Amino acid sequence: MESDEMDSLFQGMVLFDPTQSSTLPSTPTISTISDNSNQPPADDNLFSDLTLVTPQIQQTLAPPLSAKSVTRQVSYTRKKKRAAGLRIGYKKDEIDSLATARSIPVVEQVRVSEDEIRDLEVESKVRTVDDDEIESDLVRDDVEKPDISNDLEKLDVGIIGDEQVREGDNWSIEGRFERIRSDITENLRRAREMVDSVSDKRKESIRRRRKAAEDLSLASTKYRELERQLEEACEAEDFEMADRLSDTLASADSEKEQLAVALRDADAECDAVDVKMQGVLHLQIAAEEECASLLQRFSMDAEKDADLVLRNAEVTSSKETNKWDSSVEMAEVKRMELDAESFIVNEARVSLNDSVDHLVEDDKREIEILHRKKEELTDELERLLALVKQKESELKENESSIEIVEKRIANAVSGFQEALSSINTKFNSLQSDLSQMELQSEALSRKKEEVDECFSQEQGRALKIQNLAKTSADEANMYQEVAGLRKNLIQFILRTREHKLMLAKTGDKLTEDVQMLKQDISNARASLQELSTTKTSIQQEIESLKHRLLFIDKRIPELEAEKKVAASVRNFKEAARLAAEVKALCVEKEGIQTKMEGSLSELGKFEGEIVDTVNRLQDTEVHLLSKEKELAMTRFQILLLIAGAATSEKSAALQLGDVEEAEILLGEAEVAESEARKLQSTYSFMDAEFDELPKHFISMELVSNLGGAKLVELAATAHIPAP
Repeated sequence: MESDEMDSLFQGMVLFDPTQSSTLPSTPTISTISDNSNQPPADDNLFSDLTLVTPQIQQTLAPPLSAKSVTRQVSYTRKKKRAAGLRIGYKKDEIDSLATARSIPVVEQVRVSEDEIRDLEVESKVRTVDDDEIESDLVRDDVEKPDISNDLEKLDVGIIGDEQVREGDNWSIEGRFERIRSDITENLRRAREMVDSVSDKRKESIRRRRKAAEDLSLASTKYRELERQLEEACEAEDFEMADRLSDTLASADSEKEQLAVALRDADAECDAVDVKMQGVLHLQIAAEEECASLLQRFSMDAEKDADLVLRNAEVTSSKETNKWDSSVEMAEVKRMELDAESFIVNEARVSLNDSVDHLVEDDKREIEILHRKKEELTDELERLLALVKQKESELKENESSIEIVEKRIANAVSGFQEALSSINTKFNSLQSDLSQMELQSEALSRKKEEVDECFSQEQGRALKIQNLAKTSADEANMYQEVAGLRKNLIQFILRTREHKLMLAKTGDKLTEDVQMLKQDISNARASLQELSTTKTSIQQEIESLKHRLLFIDKRIPELEAEKKVAASVRNFKEAARLAAEVKALCVEKEGIQTKMEGSLSELGKFEGEIVDTVNRLQDTEVHLLSKEKELAMTRFQILLLIAGAATSEKSAALQLGDVEEAEILLGEAEVAESEARKLQSTYSFMDAEFDELPKHFISMELVSNLGGAKLVELAATAHIPAP
């Protein structure tokens, strides 16, 4: 039963015969002890003949050892997840095997003799030698211990180095992300400043154009009022007032032309500023696209860094785990050794205590007997005064025996006390070593936790980098989406502006055509007036010629009669004069008739030209009416665009907090809408004729200032899909 328990406790240990070591050389001390120990003790100690050995494979490599020393050869050859077995052998030795084992003699009974006292002194020396060997073994164990501590220090250094590298890399990634964000903020700030600067210029140019339009409107109103007054003066035949009004009207017309030129210049300036605004918006979009590109590149780099961190963390964790496993294996082997030694020493200590008690048990009984005998003798001495001398002699002999036994007991106890003290010291040392091993085990556990924590931190760092990558990708997508929305909105604004510019160009061409037609009509009317004047002059000349012909026709008969009378009275001189006058009148008549025929022909020609001019004038007036209607239609469309744009700008001004500008824009929108409705009512325009006109308008100020969700909402109002 005891053998089974020992096998269970020290599984993996082998029993061997200590006589196998008898061939080893022994020291002189051992020989002396062996010679003095011819008789074995009556009761063997539990740990007599105890020897620690290494596995049989390594016995050939072990150096020769002292027969009295404890062989402590432990194999540290590591296999994966397994340590070499520790074998401890127990064997009761024969009488002659004292030189190969540690012996603690036990005496059953006390024989008060000098030989036994010498035996006890020899045994005490043997124990002293064994204790020294045990201490040397423990010193060797202490020398072997720093290996585990060194491994722990290596683990500490590795973990600290990894943490420093990790902190540096983490700072690098976050620092790069912050620098990219800082660069993005700076780029967007510069783009924003450029947009704000051009926006201020745009507002100033709009104010100048508005002022020029107001001045032109006042000049046009003044011009129309002067025209009305001139017509009234002409109707009242107040030609002096009409002449003064005509001069004032010419001056007002010149002023109106100058203001119209100023308005065109203001419009050109607004268009130029709008082009600049479009340019800076494209720069802003380019900056946002560059921001998106930077963030996308950072996102891809961060993803790669996160994968690299995870791979490095796995490799580092695997290495540190392997180191930890190795340290745990070494600590486990060392702990097993210390447990075995502690068990052995503890058993030796307990056995030694039992041996001491057993050794002095007979002496104690003997001294008790002697004390009782002393008491009896004392009683007898008191009772038997007569036998004093005899009893005093016996008493002295008894006292001498007591002193001898007490001295022997003291020597035995003293020898065992030294061995017990040494064993207790070694036991305490082993307990301290076990405590140290427990601390090292706890340290290994903490290092394992640190390795796990390090791996967890690396995973967290990788997750953080992945979150940075995701954040960067999201921000890049946001900037890309905003840039795409701005592009689409600018394209929408450009289409509206192109439509307006096309209408403006059409209106300018129609205005030129109307001006040309009006000039043609004016020229035709002037030509018609000139033709009419010439016709009247010719008609008057013809009438004058007719009157002359009538006079000549009437005068010639009278002169013929007078000539006849003069001839009859033979007044030939008078008759010759009258004949010459008649002849002159006939020649004049022929000339007048010829001239009259020419005048009539010329009159017919002028009448034909007048008819042609009137027809051409009528055609031109019809064409003018058509062009004026087209111009009114173009103007109507432009006014609708102006009203829509003003309404959009008003909403933008309200959204940006400029209430005063919003009120002005509201007034402009109402004026444009009112003028457009007047043109619609005058020319009977139908809304269906203008389906191609944009129905939605977007302010460039909002496109440049808004972002994110508000920009998406702005695009949704114009039914512009997100990119």
